[in-house]
Amino acid sequence: MNSIIQCLSGTIPLARYFISGTYKNHINGKNPLGTGGVLAKSFAELLSVMWNDNYNFISPVTFRKSLIKFAPQFSGTEQQDSQEFLNFLLDGLHEDVNTVIRRPSPTLESPEEEAAFEKLPDWKASGIAWEKYLARNASLIVTLFQGQYRSRLRCLSCNTTSTTYNTFMSLSLPIPAKRSGPPSVSLFQCLDYFVKEEVLEKDNAWNCPTCKKRRRATKSLTLSRLPDVLLIHLKRFSFDGPFRDKLETMITYPLKGLDLSGYVPSTMTDPSQERPSFNYDLYAVSNHYGSLTGGHYTACVRNKYRDQWHNFDDTRFSVCDEDKVMSRAAYNLFYVRSTVR
Repeated sequence: MNSIIQCLSGTIPLARYFISGTYKNHINGKNPLGTGGVLAKSFAELLSVMWNDNYNFISPVTFRKSLIKFAPQFSGTEQQDSQEFLNFLLDGLHEDVNTVIRRPSPTLESPEEEAAFEKLPDWKASGIAWEKYLARNASLIVTLFQGQYRSRLRCLSCNTTSTTYNTFMSLSLPIPAKRSGPPSVSLFQCLDYFVKEEVLEKDNAWNCPTCKKRRRATKSLTLSRLPDVLLIHLKRFSFDGPFRDKLETMITYPLKGLDLSGYVPSTMTDPSQERPSFNYDLYAVSNHYGSLTGGHYTACVRNKYRDQWHNFDDTRFSVCDEDKVMSRAAYNLFYVRSTVR
């Protein structure tokens, strides 16, 4: 909890939103998926105390009580996964400040509508899917953290395609290495592995709507929209049959100038609009040390006002050398678009 909260506290646009009290204008007390604002209020109070110079340390007892009332899975003392905690917390905050009061009922598209959607330019199809999502989900959490990727199936017999656009809060990247694999891989290799085209065949063959039978098909993922704050989860915990393992592979990642423009095709940008920047700077890392059964989390967070990296290790705080920010323990990476202030 400490590791993730320190990283979120270092997310300046988010901290500003809660500490200033702006969030109060957006509390949705009628949302059955939210907490009636209880979680948002306790999170805002926690950040306010953390950013107050009057305290050397704090114990987030009130915040934890608010949290476990709605997420009893975090009530014990056993180790939890920081990625799950991060996603739950952001989802809970989103539902508390989701400004959509009445969500439109989901509608099923006819085969004709689906066929027409397939023929749209990428940027238009992506935009329509995003607007549909915003009709049900509108909050600062969505604005800051949520992106979109395109998943496309293509029949290898008749070339029929089926395309869906999905939102994500964080990119969960597989690590292309086994225990006996290379000592280190780059973040770009993880991204390449994530978007690598896959062939579906035999038991996984696609039921092609044109051929009216199961066919060999390709499945490809493409990033279609990237958020201002990009969360990257490195999938260190692998599941190989009945065995669970932790990959200690060193992942190399840039601290500044992560360029993702090569992963968002130019067809995803409206030709009449200027293409956004896809350059990102690292500002926080949540680290996991140890094994599956017992481990320890720390955080490295950049204080942009002092231009220093700070290390948070439960009861210990220290200034961290920049060359120590990258380590084998990196589990969640927090990047911000270079143009965001």
